[in-house]
Amino acid sequence: MTLADHHSSAAWKLETQLVQDGRQRWNEGPAHVSIVQPIYASTTYLHGNMERLDQAFKSPAPGEKRSFVYARQGNPNATQLEEVLARAEGGVGAVAFGSGMAAIHAALLAAGAAPGAKILAAQDLYGQTIALLRQVFAPQGVEIVLCDLCCASAAERIRSEQPDIVFVETISNPLVKVTDLDAISSAAREVGAVTLVDSTFTTPCLLRPIEHGFDLVIHSATKYLGGHGDSTGGLVVSARESLLQSLRSYASLLGAMLSPFESYLILRGVKTLALRMERHCENALRIAHFLRDHPAVARVHYPGLPEHPQHEQARRLLAPGRFGGLLSFELKQQTRAAAFRFMDSLQLCAPATSLGDVHTLVSYPPISSHRDLSRAELQQAGITEGCVRLSVGIEDAEDIMHDLDQALQQATA
Repeated sequence: MTLADHHSSAAWKLETQLVQDGRQRWNEGPAHVSIVQPIYASTTYLHGNMERLDQAFKSPAPGEKRSFVYARQGNPNATQLEEVLARAEGGVGAVAFGSGMAAIHAALLAAGAAPGAKILAAQDLYGQTIALLRQVFAPQGVEIVLCDLCCASAAERIRSEQPDIVFVETISNPLVKVTDLDAISSAAREVGAVTLVDSTFTTPCLLRPIEHGFDLVIHSATKYLGGHGDSTGGLVVSARESLLQSLRSYASLLGAMLSPFESYLILRGVKTLALRMERHCENALRIAHFLRDHPAVARVHYPGLPEHPQHEQARRLLAPGRFGGLLSFELKQQTRAAAFRFMDSLQLCAPATSLGDVHTLVSYPPISSHRDLSRAELQQAGITEGCVRLSVGIEDAEDIMHDLDQALQQATA
């Protein structure tokens, strides 16, 4: 590639795209062009005449710019965020939503989750996703089948079940199992199933599921994309134009749009995503080794460790040397009381139910992400009474480890 080729944005690396995409060029507009898109806090948009207004109501053809009429149907800030993420993921387009759960809901509807359909979903999905499947879709006549889709026989299970939709996560919560996306998508294509993947934990910096054959890629933008704990949102990136149009229709009908303010904050976070993911991953790997050797810890779950059951798979799928910023570990004292003592003793790490922030966040899955699961279901999923989830931030790793160490000592005192 020549130096001249790099003048074209099509040749930019992902790190450059995330910073530069969506910014108006200083030589492509009127004087005093803003380097940052302003916030469009308007509910209604005007057009030059009725003919233009009529055209604005219509869905744009592929490659055409969107027009705006009413805020529930979209806004310029959300559209810019959608364009940046679609390009980062290699999709034909994306749709922004008010939360990650709204994004999952719309993605399932767009994929065909209707009465009589069958959804084959990973049993390790986020607890609230499982609750959505059981409490919203199952009562409507959608068959829900939960099973282990991180195992070697996952593809064969898909062929035997003949589902309409297959739903997995790139890395599971909280035990960080790694899904073989190539095997899943290949088997799903054989049976004609639409494939959905929640890629919140990996982001396009570590993995681009569309390149592995997936149809819809979901992100809770509240997490790593925004990255600063100050905005809530969700995104779905589509590999197919037909699914994209369905997503846009459901976003408007459900009123699940992302506000211009949240869009602005999330897009600001995206600009530093590559840098933050690099630091998250470096810190997490160091801390995983530290916890593995700690006398108060029985086991560490992290795909960057050689003993992780999907370590080689993670090395094949993920960006070189990057295994994510999330891990979990099990206390030797397998009790809720010990877990609570540990979390109550933290000083730097914050006990919180979210993840993907610049701050290091610690949560206790049995009362947070997987609260709706029964004791038997928790046991089946491998989530023990002593299981703690750690979302490693971008602070100095030595400070994080010092805080974990003193809290672990308190937990075992």
